[in-house]
Formats: sequence, C-alpha cells, structure tokens
Amino acid sequence: MKKYIYAVYDKIPARAFVRDRIFWPLYGALQDVPTGKIRHTIKTTLRLMLRQREMQVQIKKILHPVTLRPGTSDVPLLYHIFVEEEYNIKPKKEPSFIIDAGANVGFTAVYFANRFPKAKIIAIEPEESNFRLLKKNTDAYPNIRCIKAGLWNSNTTLRITNLEKNSKWGFQVEETTGSGPDTCQAVSINELLKEEGKKEIDIAKIDIEGAEKELFAKNLQWLPKTNLMVIEFHDRMKPGSSKPFWDAVEGMEFRKYRKRKNLILVKE
Repeated sequence: MKKYIYAVYDKIPARAFVRDRIFWPLYGALQDVPTGKIRHTIKTTLRLMLRQREMQVQIKKILHPVTLRPGTSDVPLLYHIFVEEEYNIKPKKEPSFIIDAGANVGFTAVYFANRFPKAKIIAIEPEESNFRLLKKNTDAYPNIRCIKAGLWNSNTTLRITNLEKNSKWGFQVEETTGSGPDTCQAVSINELLKEEGKKEIDIAKIDIEGAEKELFAKNLQWLPKTNLMVIEFHDRMKPGSSKPFWDAVEGMEFRKYRKRKNLILVKE
C-alpha cells in the first residue's frame, strides 16, 4: 500500500511543498496512531503544517527532543526514522562503533544513540545548514562525534554541486581543487578507523547521494572489517553509481535483504 501512496505524491506538482507541509504531517500522524511514538500528535501535526521557524518534537523512548525545520525534508525524515523505523536493524552483537554517512540533521544518529547507548557514533554531513542542526540534535549525546565532511575514498576537498536546491536532502558532491562556501573536506573510512583506533565497524549506514560510486571505487581495506552495512543507492541521480559497490562486494559473504529503499548486508 505504501509504495502506491509514495508513487502518487511523487507525481504531485509543487511536490516538495505538498510533501513537507501537507502530505507527511498528515500521513505521518496517521502512521503514528497505532504506536504513538510522536508525543502530542495533534499539536505537533498542526505546528508542522503551519510553523515557519525551527521547532522541537518529542519522541517516545528518545531521551531528548529533536529540532527540525517545518516545510522541509526534515519532516518526512522524522517519520521515516522514528515512526517507520527504517533503521530498525538487528546486528549480531551489541555495536561499539557506528558510522552514519549522510547524517543530514542527525535523526539516524540520535536513533542509534538511544538504541545502542554504548556505541561510539561518527556522524558525517557536508552541508552547512544540515550540519548546524546535526550538532544541535546530537550535543546531548557524548557518544556522537560530528564531522562536517563528505564521505569519499580518500582525504581530499569536495564541492557540493547542488546547493541551490530547495530541499534539504539530496546534496551531491564532487572532487575539486578550489575553495569556497560550497566546498568541504572529504573523509575516508580507513582514516576514521585509524583516528578512532577501531579494528572493525559494527554498523555502516551509507546514504551519500551518489558518492557511493567513488567510495567503493578504491581503498576498500575497511570493507572486510564491516559487520553490517545499510546503503541506499542513487542511480536515478547519478547513473551507474551502484556498480562499484556490486563489484566490491562480489564474492564476499554478506547476507542481503531490503528494507524500504535500503539494502542491508550482514556479514555471515
């Protein structure tokens, strides 16, 4: 049923406005009825539809309120992460090290921090306004380290190619030699393992808007050290971006299954 509902709103004119101001506040509230995960549902729904400034939302079993921007992609993300629980995954052991690449405003990092409070979480986000909210949403969690960067296969400089877009998700990056307000540092997983003194990654969540093409192209020493990976592909945005991934994991012993748009791989 959900895939048909999503297909309808994908074709709506002025989709971003309808999606973020009308569809998701109402549809999300309906989804939340059986579980009541969003506190003060009616009041929160109205504020998401009408409020112009940032607001806080309280969520059951989440220690601290999260801050979001009504009328932006923060709203569907709120429901995807905390109501639909798209990252409700089952690692084989209690995680101690998690990488959240494409952290956006921090909802996934917050979800993981509450579910796996003993884990060190690295949250990586390249876009400035998202990173500011990421920091705000994770400040109360000492086990989350935020890095303003894009995930790449080496340490270099990146440029955000679509800063002018209306939405607050889907920011894409490319390598550059320049500098400016649209640039950020790149960080590699190999370097993160070295910095943190970790020998393995318990969960790698990778939602990097097509940069999976470069990430899986080379310097993959980290891949056999990854116990569970959750990845979303973006071939619709960057054709061919999933091919290096499939080449990289060929022959590796991962059990694979899908949840919403994500492919989940668990080391056998």
